[in-house]
Amino acid sequence: MDTPNDFGKNGSRPSHPDLLDWLALDFRDNGQSLKHLHRQLVLSATYRQSSQDNPTYAAKDGDNRLLWRMNRQRLDAEEVRDSVLAISGKLDLTMGGPGFELFRFKDDHSPIYDYTAPNVTDQPATYRRAVYAFSVRSVQNPFLECLDCADPNINTPVRNTTLTALQALALLNDPFMLRQAEYLSERLQSLSPTSERQIQSAYQLAFSRPPTPDESAALLAFARKRGLTAACRLLFNANEFVFID
Repeated sequence: MDTPNDFGKNGSRPSHPDLLDWLALDFRDNGQSLKHLHRQLVLSATYRQSSQDNPTYAAKDGDNRLLWRMNRQRLDAEEVRDSVLAISGKLDLTMGGPGFELFRFKDDHSPIYDYTAPNVTDQPATYRRAVYAFSVRSVQNPFLECLDCADPNINTPVRNTTLTALQALALLNDPFMLRQAEYLSERLQSLSPTSERQIQSAYQLAFSRPPTPDESAALLAFARKRGLTAACRLLFNANEFVFID
């Protein structure tokens, strides 16, 4: 939708009105079950398309309004954080219960929220999914904000997605990323004693596929020169890691 916060007459018309009508009827006739509706959507051929380009279709519908392919998308800020934790082996999947704070709070004349204190960037209690993190409306988490996390102080029907040099620097140098790269390195070394197998495992964990011979040789040479932890930082900063095709 061009106007996701306005479904009335002032908003733009939907691109697939007949589909919306069919989904509404299907939703009504199946007990108004959101689970059923979501299943219908995610199992559809359209939803499961790749983002592969087709010059013929692109010439007719460059904006992909008719959904002839998937729109390539970047992981949201929280998804990046959770994915890094999952790959490093530190993600805590415990559900429910109280949330956690990704900051150190100091009640002074002006309240201070420190997001870089070691006791909040490297604690098992903070390794839960980001959905359980407390949000401070007035002071955003700098790392998540850099990755276009929605401002909790305003309504955001659709997030902006930007590509900036600052994001690349954050993925390479943020204290959270540095520590998780170390944890991933430790995990890889525990999985295999050989450098070649460690690179194979790193690609499988980060990209869900084995590396090509050229990729394996290049990353192996880099790891031997700069260290396995540095190689893990590279994988975290790769387009294939932060984008969904």
